[in-house]
Amino acid sequence: MGRLSGKIALVTGTAGGIGRACALALAREGARVVGCDLQPAGSAETVRQAREAGGEMTAMAPVDLSSEAGANGWAADAVAIYGGVDILVNNASAIRFGPISSLSVEDWSFTIRNELDIVFLVTRAAWPHLVARGGGSIVTSRRSPRPGVPSSCRRTRTARRRAAYSR
Repeated sequence: MGRLSGKIALVTGTAGGIGRACALALAREGARVVGCDLQPAGSAETVRQAREAGGEMTAMAPVDLSSEAGANGWAADAVAIYGGVDILVNNASAIRFGPISSLSVEDWSFTIRNELDIVFLVTRAAWPHLVARGGGSIVTSRRSPRPGVPSSCRRTRTARRRAAYSR
């Protein structure tokens, strides 16, 4: 039995990278993991790896968390499967990055929707279930928008806003 035995963890963006690593680590520690992603093949591979290592995981894909219906549906499905939520890992995101002089309003809106709205919508969808179980943990990850960008130049304001949603 791991440190998280009996806990239910929701993890967004589980098709690869940080989301996959979080899902696998949580499953290894005994959590029952519910993942989601836009990419079904990558999501299924993460489930396979978790189960092969002896963990318990299921995932839904494709899931569009940038819509209220998508976020609410995923959280509701997770609760229907496992009966609650103890841990939420907000990892899914997508950005369109470029100089302000050439960044379109469409690209800006895409980035805000996929960096901030996802965190808000998923956290709001999971919140009542976290409260119903007496509280839990919300982890919000961030990553550099492009390799080689110094950490001091990364989306600091966006990261602060994402963190503020989880308080």
